Amino acid sequence: MGATKEIALQSDEARKAAFEEFKQHCSGQRTSTTLSVIEGLRKTHPDHHVTAVLRTSCSLLEYAAAGKATATFDGNGEGFDVLRGWKSVGEGLEKRDHPGRLQDSVNFGRYAYTWEGREFVVYEVEWTELLRPPTQLYCVLAARTGANVAAGDSHCADTDALLLAAGKWTSQLHDEIYVFDDGYWAKNRELWTVVQGSSWDEVILDPDMKTQLIEDVQGFFDSQAMYKELAVPWKRGIIFHGVPGNGKTISIKALMSSLYARPDAIPSLYVKSFETCKGPQYSIRSIFSQARQSAPCLLIFEDLDSLVTDETRSYFLNEVDGLESNDGILMIGSTNHLDRLDQAISKRPSRFDRKYHFKLPGEQERAAYAVFWKKKLAKNHNIEFPMELCSIIGALTEGFSFAYLKELFVMALLTVARGGPVPEEEVVEPVGPVEKAAGVMDAEPAAGNEKVDMNGGENEATEAEKVEAPVKKRTMPEVEIPEELRENVLLKVIKHQIRTLLDEMDNTKEDDWPSEREKPVRAVRPCRMGPLSLM
Repeated sequence: MGATKEIALQSDEARKAAFEEFKQHCSGQRTSTTLSVIEGLRKTHPDHHVTAVLRTSCSLLEYAAAGKATATFDGNGEGFDVLRGWKSVGEGLEKRDHPGRLQDSVNFGRYAYTWEGREFVVYEVEWTELLRPPTQLYCVLAARTGANVAAGDSHCADTDALLLAAGKWTSQLHDEIYVFDDGYWAKNRELWTVVQGSSWDEVILDPDMKTQLIEDVQGFFDSQAMYKELAVPWKRGIIFHGVPGNGKTISIKALMSSLYARPDAIPSLYVKSFETCKGPQYSIRSIFSQARQSAPCLLIFEDLDSLVTDETRSYFLNEVDGLESNDGILMIGSTNHLDRLDQAISKRPSRFDRKYHFKLPGEQERAAYAVFWKKKLAKNHNIEFPMELCSIIGALTEGFSFAYLKELFVMALLTVARGGPVPEEEVVEPVGPVEKAAGVMDAEPAAGNEKVDMNGGENEATEAEKVEAPVKKRTMPEVEIPEELRENVLLKVIKHQIRTLLDEMDNTKEDDWPSEREKPVRAVRPCRMGPLSLM
């Protein structure tokens, strides 16, 4: 027994000596700020146990701000490092008229912290090392009394209980959306607020496609037991594709909002970029690790063709197909260029199982979009907007994307509201036939200057054929206007704005078009509506 005790004492001395060697290494050739902070607090607070925790894993101050604890900043004297800055408050005119508020960024500060009747001292410390993101630590100090002494020197019972509670709270979303950018995840409340204002009522799509899409996504999260019963992995992938401005982004926002509103509140994770100083492979690994932890969840890759490159393709597919379970993860990838997407992704079921094509809206959808705007103006009595105009506008706007339709209504309504001059009806001269109208593209354009005949043979193009064919000027379709609507101010302004936008479409280059196989007959190059992020 005595020999065993002697060996234990020797082992303890060896551990302390080894630790001294490690500290010596860290204090000279290699600097460890974390160790220096902890050792400094141990020296200055010898009667307290010191526990360090990363702020990202345990947000103690946010936990207190949510009413789960109390934290009071110790601002006495000058023993702190705080950068104070101004932040705007509100939106629009409210932001302009509000004086704003002051916000502190703490590099070194101390708080009196109370949780469930237990008292702590919490130090907040932040620093930046070369080529690394900022390190943000909380150091929790608990007095070495009572149960804390019984817990031993390595850990503190009271501190561990606090960290367990605050850590679990931190791992959950609280009116936030996870956004991945610059190599790490961050909770974004502003994006959550924007998404909550989205609704399927605002999404104008082909009715059958809209119904299928909603049932596809909602049905996946309702069917965990069915997947298990059939012994198939509970995961799914969906691709949204089509030219910009036709509802992909607003549909994603509506999905996010409707999933969060479920009783089980399905969270959304939004990926902006794989770029980071640690390389895209690190980002992909971090993305799927968080998705597995958050499952069941919606994992969104907007502009998937830009994210998955030759460099990242193999690693991305390994995470999608790999040995680790992706149960409960529904991936949505959007792209404006389906043909640029790797076929291992776009044409391989069990990765992305279903593709939804967001085409240019047909006349029925364009008329429905006009009805949507009419409903928004229901309380406005200064603009005459009869229901009969909706079908007329739908017919007049052939070839318009939803993005162009939005621009049409915004400009027309602003013109009417400002009391601008009512444009006179324009007379459009007929244009003779040409080889190919603008926006009408071949199903599969031939490469280079090669000419493909109907028998599949290839002949070199003549010099004359290499000359760019004349382009037919887009004109507004001829639509019969009922006599009682011919003097309607809104209709006159809308027709004028349609002509203006058609001229803009004529000035776009056909080379800028995505090269999808399915092309709308009178496609137009739309304005980009922008990503979900609040940039």
